[in-house]
Amino acid sequence: MSIAVASAAFGAQLTVARAQNSNATNVAVTNTPGAGRLEAAKLRACQNREAALNRIMSRMTIRAEKQLDVFSTIASRVEAFYAQKGRTIATYAALVADVSAKKIAAETQIATLDGSSTLSCSGDDPKGLASAFKVQLRATTAALQAYKTAIKNLIVGVKSAQGQSSSNRNTNAVNTNTP
Repeated sequence: MSIAVASAAFGAQLTVARAQNSNATNVAVTNTPGAGRLEAAKLRACQNREAALNRIMSRMTIRAEKQLDVFSTIASRVEAFYAQKGRTIATYAALVADVSAKKIAAETQIATLDGSSTLSCSGDDPKGLASAFKVQLRATTAALQAYKTAIKNLIVGVKSAQGQSSSNRNTNAVNTNTP
């Protein structure tokens, strides 16, 4: 019986010693100057995924550029439609200025996203690079959404001018038909 108690006490001391060693190791790793660098096993895993992650990041950048092109095409077509139909609305200049400002903001965000679209596992902080890309991607998405909303506002404004002119023509047509 005394052997069982002695081995239980020794086991408890061993568990405490292991816990203290693991805490000391964790503290030593986090307080070192190169704390962002990856350990050997994690570095190999990162290098195995590095090419795939870079492809994903470049695809996201290309997708954002394509969305910007589509939105720009729609905006230019709406402006051409407005000019062609000869309609007038008081807020047209403000709507076009808002669309232009949002386009510049979206282009700036895409350029920033394109500049940060390369991941390197051998750097000091690859996790930081990946999280910075995610933040840039969210900002780019928000800028594209703001640009899309500005274009929608322009379309609604142009459509409202078109509707007013059409209803005026219908009113005039009704008035000319009455004796």
